[in-house]
Amino acid sequence: MSTFEKPSVTKITPIKSRPPRSPDSPPLTRKIEELSREMRLMSSFDALFSQAVAERVGMHATDIETMDLLNTLGPMTAGELAGRTGLSSGATTRLIDRMERAGYVRRRPDEHDRRCVIVEPVDENLGEIGALFQPLADGLTELWSTFAESELDVIIDFVRRNNALVAEINARMRGRGGGACY
Repeated sequence: MSTFEKPSVTKITPIKSRPPRSPDSPPLTRKIEELSREMRLMSSFDALFSQAVAERVGMHATDIETMDLLNTLGPMTAGELAGRTGLSSGATTRLIDRMERAGYVRRRPDEHDRRCVIVEPVDENLGEIGALFQPLADGLTELWSTFAESELDVIIDFVRRNNALVAEINARMRGRGGGACY
């Protein structure tokens, strides 16, 4: 298994290279409304796609999304997983139990804290799920390749800042930060 680097959470800071614009300006307001609509649709379509994949493999959509977190961010303790998903410790344990029974994750002792376990994906068992995501991955790669590198830089910056904002608001809403183990 390869070692994953955990990305740091990006703080949302104003862009200093542009003069501040009022969100009340009509053209900007229309663009923000258009972007908001498209982002909401993207979120809905992503959730529905995860649900469809989950149904195909007999899992819950939360299991699929959690597998994606583990595959993207790397192995983490159950407490970190609870913090990232916003689930209670009991719900997180049940989630890990389901994914472990299905063969998609394993628990291993934490080398640094024997009270904790690390949850890690079992890469060799992810083929079926990966195959279901492959058409989407291929389509997105094709779409993204139509953008210039500088445009991709702007998109990446936006997505990172959006992810940080959503994660922060989700954690506040759920009142969780995720402990070391639980």
